[in-house]
Amino acid sequence: MGISNELIVVRLGNPDVKTLLSACLVFILAYGASKVLKASWNGLTGPLAKIPGPWLNRFTALPWMVAVVRGKAFEQGINYNRKYGDIVRVAPDLVLVSDEKSVNQILVGMDLRKSVLYEKFSQNEDGVTLFTMRDRAQYRTRRRLFSHGFAISYLKGLEPLKMSCIGALEEFIDNQCTRDGGETVIDAWNLMGRLASDIMSATAFGGSFELVKNGEHPIRKKFSESFKRGTIYQLLPFLKYIPFLPKFRDPELAQLISDIIEKRQASTDKLAKPDLLQLLLDTHERNPETLSRIEVFSEMLVFWLAGSETTASTLTFAMMFLLNDPPSYQRLVNEIRGRFPLSNSPVSDDQTTDLPFLHAVLKETMRLAPPATGGLQRQTDEDVILSDHLIPAGTRVTANTTVLHWDEKQWPDAEKFVPERWLSDYKGMAASDKTAYYPFSAGSRNCIGKQFAWTELRLTLVSLLRRYDLCLIPNQSHELVHFTVLHLKAGKYMIGIRPRA
Repeated sequence: MGISNELIVVRLGNPDVKTLLSACLVFILAYGASKVLKASWNGLTGPLAKIPGPWLNRFTALPWMVAVVRGKAFEQGINYNRKYGDIVRVAPDLVLVSDEKSVNQILVGMDLRKSVLYEKFSQNEDGVTLFTMRDRAQYRTRRRLFSHGFAISYLKGLEPLKMSCIGALEEFIDNQCTRDGGETVIDAWNLMGRLASDIMSATAFGGSFELVKNGEHPIRKKFSESFKRGTIYQLLPFLKYIPFLPKFRDPELAQLISDIIEKRQASTDKLAKPDLLQLLLDTHERNPETLSRIEVFSEMLVFWLAGSETTASTLTFAMMFLLNDPPSYQRLVNEIRGRFPLSNSPVSDDQTTDLPFLHAVLKETMRLAPPATGGLQRQTDEDVILSDHLIPAGTRVTANTTVLHWDEKQWPDAEKFVPERWLSDYKGMAASDKTAYYPFSAGSRNCIGKQFAWTELRLTLVSLLRRYDLCLIPNQSHELVHFTVLHLKAGKYMIGIRPRA
């Protein structure tokens, strides 16, 4: 008795479902086992095995990723460096380095490339920016294109635009004080954010968004959400492709920037606009291959987001530190009002550059609350020695500059606000000995907007303290979180304010 050809075809062409499932399960288990074995090998005997750190972090990045998503990785890193020493392994391929010599090597001496993490931070895959570029030659070319827009001589031309925004701030506060009977309470965190956004839009886009004048605006919330989302999506880039989750790049912010660019391109008075956008558009029109239209968009979005958030937080932290240290507050007020005797005395940046205590206050603020609190991450292209350890090629290394800023060996009374340390010797540390200080990074990747930020910080703080008395509102939370830049977890800081006596 024979077997039908049909039965043979069925049996050979349709394997048993259980067999298929079993094969898939075996494959998954084998793949998982290989990953576990590889992680175990790298954790216990790999090139980084001798670097100290939490035991679990040798095998998985999950504990570190949880800290990043919570905004607490900077605190975790500081605690790790204090517990384990100058170099700590916090993930299978990531080490934190905090000794001064090695940090300088990473940022300046070796000038290590930015890590792959920056590529994941890009808001548009077709538009890499000065911030996200990893290729050194590409970065140098792009930075040269922008250098004119951040030169001191160019910034002088932007000063009237900045002062116009600060004038709007003064008018807003005056009106609030009048409404409330002579003294009012402001949310400095919110108001400085609105001011910084107005200044960035006025100087970069040729017109203020007038957030100070018009009150709260959804843009402010979108800024905050963009930084938090950027931090999370940087670690978990696959989230960008899940349909029901928010997009990495906020569509409303993106549309706002696109509309501004299109309006400018259609304008007939382009040369009359002394701002960064026109500088980029002129470059694009001369040579689209050097700077594409989408790259103009991407750069402007980054400048707007980063430039407004960092200065806003620094201004708020400066006022917070001053109000919690009355002698420093009064000393700065006396210095400013000695230079500007009237509450409506005109202010120019030239009049602020030689105020020593003002600079000491701002430097000390950025020591205690640096914008890049999470450190500066780079990646090795070849084997290097850091903190007496061999670091193999392909390893991500974070220069944990905040540990240096808070290190008692570098800064006596490191966790205290002591502006005087910048003016004279303080407990054995010379005023000139401040090499362990990186508020604007260092080396070839130092912040291109450093002078822009300094000008804005000086003009704003001087204008406020020559016109108003500030009052401490006690018992407010100072808890910090870090999502790309440092934030107050409460998202607010209230200050009493009245016209100067």
